[in-house]
Amino acid sequence: MPHIEIDRQEFEELIGRKVKKSTLDEKASYLGVHWNHVEKEKWDVESYPNRPDLLSVEGLARAYSAFFGVQTGLKQYNVKEGDLQVTVDESVEDVRPYIGGAVVRNLELTQDVIDNLIQLQEKMHQTMGRRRDKLAIGLHDLSSVQPPFTYKAVKPEEVSFTPLEHDEDMHLGEIVEKHDKGQDYGWILDDEELYPIIEDDQGKVLSFPPIINNQITEVTGQTTDIFIDVTGKDLQTVEKALNILTTALAERGGVIETVEVEDSIMPDLSPEKTDLDLEYLNSVSGLDLDVHEAAELLEKMGYGAEPREGVIEVEIPCYRTDIMHSYDLIEDAVIAYGYDEIEPEKPELDQIAGEKQLENFSDIVREIMIGAGALETHTFILSSKKKLFGNMEMQKEPHASMSNALTEEYEVVRNWMLPSLMEALRENRHRPYPQAFFEAGDVVEMPGAENKKKLCYIKAGEVDYTDAREVLQALENSLGIELDLVEEQKSFARPRRSARIEKNGNELGFVAELSKDVADNWGLETGVAAFEIDLEKLSKYF
Repeated sequence: MPHIEIDRQEFEELIGRKVKKSTLDEKASYLGVHWNHVEKEKWDVESYPNRPDLLSVEGLARAYSAFFGVQTGLKQYNVKEGDLQVTVDESVEDVRPYIGGAVVRNLELTQDVIDNLIQLQEKMHQTMGRRRDKLAIGLHDLSSVQPPFTYKAVKPEEVSFTPLEHDEDMHLGEIVEKHDKGQDYGWILDDEELYPIIEDDQGKVLSFPPIINNQITEVTGQTTDIFIDVTGKDLQTVEKALNILTTALAERGGVIETVEVEDSIMPDLSPEKTDLDLEYLNSVSGLDLDVHEAAELLEKMGYGAEPREGVIEVEIPCYRTDIMHSYDLIEDAVIAYGYDEIEPEKPELDQIAGEKQLENFSDIVREIMIGAGALETHTFILSSKKKLFGNMEMQKEPHASMSNALTEEYEVVRNWMLPSLMEALRENRHRPYPQAFFEAGDVVEMPGAENKKKLCYIKAGEVDYTDAREVLQALENSLGIELDLVEEQKSFARPRRSARIEKNGNELGFVAELSKDVADNWGLETGVAAFEIDLEKLSKYF
């Protein structure tokens, strides 16, 4: 979970009252935020990643001001009509299509405030931004550039500027190769021929998202007016991030001005409105509230709440990215009520717990594989299309994809185990051979996104098909199950070195000696043999 460091005195100044250390120790964690005292006024604060609005001292002060009863209800922000415009060129459509913008004026920035702002920016990059891939934030001293701005994509060698923390011009390609931030985040643009930039009316570059800003727009203690840009691959995420940044600066007394981005006016700080049924709230939470009590609890969590007959009309703050269902509102109402105020009830339903038969069988198989000299691994169930198919010389098969993947490395749910163990071998190339691993883990098969538990064994070194077959036979003997092997050429196997595993005509898996092309794809300069088998199907014969 993300951590930030804050000054308690600064936190109290933003709230407008003193907060006892015991209160932070005992009550503050109710919001899903854990406070750990470091030294003097410094605190390390850990929050859940679903609450990026709490990744700054300003956001924490706003939330706790309502929670501690200093200022309950919906926080209102005034937004003035601005005249700054951002034109979006069609060249960014296939690179990084979305941009949001806002202006915040009349700021008084100390170094502490700037440090807090940069901390918020970087924490949002790591959480909401998926390490800047999904969104990246730029903060610019508005006095050093001339609007209107243009967001476009250019060839890497065409544009140069002096990036932050450097004192000479570099073109975009050099920045990716040589600048610290380019080396950290250049992977985001690996497959792109054009790179995105934001430039002003005079052709000055403000930013090269998602990598680095221009030195001339650096925010300092003399800065009073800031232009915020948020670029990314998902418009809703861009808009939510922009709201979090602008409202944090508004908590510092900044005056927010709109920016016209093509046909949109940003930021939109209006609350989302929804109705919460009181009967539903009480049935889910187990509480017995009337509409006025429920409304007061929601206001304590920073919502606008208007009680009606049997319903609470709720206004959700613009910076809350985590509210997707009535359950989320009910959870916040229970937090405000206090978990320690709820009396636990013992369920009337009698149940006897027990281990599933498949898990018990899997444990037996694990013991056999350990006895065969293999080390057990626990690899990620998320993988990539390149690992599952490309590296394995396989045609793409139906698979379950992530709609909100962190990176391309973890964009799909694996549909077989062998690529995961190939990756384990790759990570252990510096170790002596032979190496033998196994894993009894889950995969997801299509259609239907059905969970399956499979066993995969792999051995690398001076090995061939026979090595995998011998361990499979040891598994058969230990379980008292006789399996059938039917020759079947696999695309990832050497010719005539693979077979289908069957029992009574039912396919259970495969055994194979892998081809040199597959081994090369994983950077392995040695022989590899493996087998994979469906444990649920196998357990039926045990």
